[in-house]
Order: sequence, then C-alpha cells, then structure tokens
Amino acid sequence: MALLILSWQVACLFHEAETEKLLPGSTSATEAESDTLDQIHDELTPDVSWDDFNASYGSFSSAKDRTAACVNVLKKSTAEFQSKVLESMLRVAAASREDDNENNVSPEEMDFIQQVRSALE
Repeated sequence: MALLILSWQVACLFHEAETEKLLPGSTSATEAESDTLDQIHDELTPDVSWDDFNASYGSFSSAKDRTAACVNVLKKSTAEFQSKVLESMLRVAAASREDDNENNVSPEEMDFIQQVRSALE
C-alpha cells in the first residue's frame, strides 16, 4: 500500500504549469500519471484493492502525515522493496511532461522522491 500511496502522492504535487491533460477533477495529476499508477498496481501490488487504497490515502489529515506513515512502514521492509518504491515514484513522475521539463520530472517531484529516499536511509 505504501508503494501506491507514495507513487500517487508524486502525481498529486502542485506544478506551476501542466502541459499534459489533467485527470478529470484533479488540479495536478495527469492522465498519464494515473495510467502509470495502474500499471504499477498491476505489476507490483495486484492484491491491493483500489477501494482500500482510496480509503487509506484519504484517511490522513495531510500529505506530510501520509508520507511519514509510509516511510515508517517502509523502513521495516527490505532494501530491494524500498528500491521498487523509489523506482515506482520515479515512473509516475516521468509519466508526463510537466513544466516543460526535458526529463519529464518536475523539480517538485524530484525533491519529494529525494526526501523519501533520504528518510529511508
């Protein structure tokens, strides 16, 4: 669950300018990011229901609390799984062209991924 939550949180970060079509009802997540999260779910977490994901994601009072809870859980996991989480976050970040960034990863996304990586060390 933490893998999906952190990956989706990357997509939900605010960006100054979006150059891809946004997910309906979203202020920052793109359709490409949503599609990538679906692929990650199917590949790595097929047993997690989207209803459980939505309930867990929405149960936190803030993004900071959500991140802290996920990091605490992930600290108990293997280094290999932690790498899969960071790779999944990067896949979501790279899924769409935001802020006309050549590598498709916005500064906000990269900062967040680095923050999680540092917290797991």
